[in-house]
Amino acid sequence: MAKPQRSPIAWTPASRRRIVAERRLAAEDAQEVQEWLLDAASQLADDSAAARLIAVHALARFADENPVYRQACINVLCASVRAVPAPHPDADDRERSGERWRAWRGDRACRHAVLSVIAAHLRAEAAISWRGCEFDFSGVVFEGSEPPAEPAGGTPGFTGAGLVGAKVSFAGAEFAGAKVSFAGAQFAAADVSFAGAQFAAGEVSFAGAQFAAGEVSFAGAQFAAGEVNFAGATFNGAKVTLLDAEFTGGEVSFAGAEFAGGKVSFCSRFTGGSVAFLGSRFTGGAVGFIDAQFTGGEVDFLDAEFTGGEVSFVGAVFAGSEVSFVGAEFAGAIVSFVGAKFALGMVSFVGAEFSGGAVRFPWAEFSGSEVRFAGANFDGGQVDFAQAKFGGGEVDFTSVHFSRGMVDLSGAIVTSAPPSFDDWTTSPACLQLPARYKLT
Repeated sequence: MAKPQRSPIAWTPASRRRIVAERRLAAEDAQEVQEWLLDAASQLADDSAAARLIAVHALARFADENPVYRQACINVLCASVRAVPAPHPDADDRERSGERWRAWRGDRACRHAVLSVIAAHLRAEAAISWRGCEFDFSGVVFEGSEPPAEPAGGTPGFTGAGLVGAKVSFAGAEFAGAKVSFAGAQFAAADVSFAGAQFAAGEVSFAGAQFAAGEVSFAGAQFAAGEVNFAGATFNGAKVTLLDAEFTGGEVSFAGAEFAGGKVSFCSRFTGGSVAFLGSRFTGGAVGFIDAQFTGGEVDFLDAEFTGGEVSFVGAVFAGSEVSFVGAEFAGAIVSFVGAKFALGMVSFVGAEFSGGAVRFPWAEFSGSEVRFAGANFDGGQVDFAQAKFGGGEVDFTSVHFSRGMVDLSGAIVTSAPPSFDDWTTSPACLQLPARYKLT
């Protein structure tokens, strides 16, 4: 005969009553928290700057003490920064320290305080970390014409922050004079978006930041002035994208940056401004200007070192910009201009050192631009013009020193404006010219 089954302990009448009571208390607690968060959000919109600052620090304290509600508190703080800012006071109201002036300064102080609180919780020395949470600053307007009403500990931003698995959005934000800093920040599987942002002045700094994974997106961003600074940053696996971005002014600087992995993509339109890789080191990864359009502005790789990785201008159109590799050292990387069109502007390799790697121009079309290798030293590597078409413009190899490596023009199609060389009686062994081409 089968033994009678005993009811599980968790489902005795007493246990059921206890579980129901616990759930009721949890629901009541959750309801109380939601009401408190609504009150805090309301206080963040108060006319009094003092009341708003109290709410900022109360939310931060509650987030520290209650991890389960941490993201909810962060959402409220970020929403306060996304809110429509106080209207800018006119000159008369500023001189009189009128009501609009006080409201504007108080509003900026509160926004500054929110950014400072969040940044402090993302730094390595934070007693309680908010790393891994999401931060939404979409559509925020950053102004920097005046200091905040009260000192709040320096530039608003995320200097030294550790964004490990975090999601931060500045999509659609407007930078009209402020400085937002991610200097020294560590990005590991983080997602930071500046998609559609407008840079009219000010600076966004990633100086010295470390990108190990994740993505920083400037897709559709508009650069009219100001600066985005990646000076001294290291890229070991992250992706930085500037797809469909427009450069009419301003500067994006990668000076002294190190590219050991990951990818930086500029499928952008350049009508002004500059992108600078001064002294950068490329040991891996890829920097792409695929299908980019250059009608103005400058892209500068002055004194950069290429020992690995790839820089690609595949399908790019040059109709007025200048791309400079002056003094760069090529020891292993690949620089590709496959299918690029050179109608105006200049690409310069003046004084560059080639000891390895390759610079490729297959199927490129030269109809008006200048491509200069004057004074370059070829001690290795390869420059390839297979199926390139020379119908105009100038390709200059004067004063070039050839010792090893290969400059291959044998497959080029020369209809007019052939490349220019020094007055040799015979070409160097490492220079291959098209059939029936005569040195002059």
